[in-house]
Amino acid sequence: MFLPHKSDNGAVLPWEYMAAAAGTYQTGQLVNVNAAGELAAITADTVTAPRYLCMSAATVAAAEPLPVTRVNRSYIYETALAADAPAAQVGGKLQIAAGGLLAKAGAGAFEIVSLDGTNEGDAVRGRWTKADN
Repeated sequence: MFLPHKSDNGAVLPWEYMAAAAGTYQTGQLVNVNAAGELAAITADTVTAPRYLCMSAATVAAAEPLPVTRVNRSYIYETALAADAPAAQVGGKLQIAAGGLLAKAGAGAFEIVSLDGTNEGDAVRGRWTKADN
């Protein structure tokens, strides 16, 4: 799961309640907005920064509100590696694994600021590098 680890300015991310597509969501899961304008899980590996971070475990019906925060470049987020990433290093970039809970090797928008190792399950901290968040 992705969790806010540290902010540049000490501020706490505000929660928003937004309509979500029917499904089960987990705390720390990255989500995007689908074509219907509802929050939806990330179903494939992605190289772009997601828009929102789910803040509660919930199973919702279509259009039910889900608590989220906006993904923000001024925060460092912590997650784990989905698989071994031997080339991962500080300053490198990672992708978001399908499901939106883990990072994985590959050029993406999650820039590594520190990591505990390069093996599956090791903690990695980073920030988003795209200008749209």
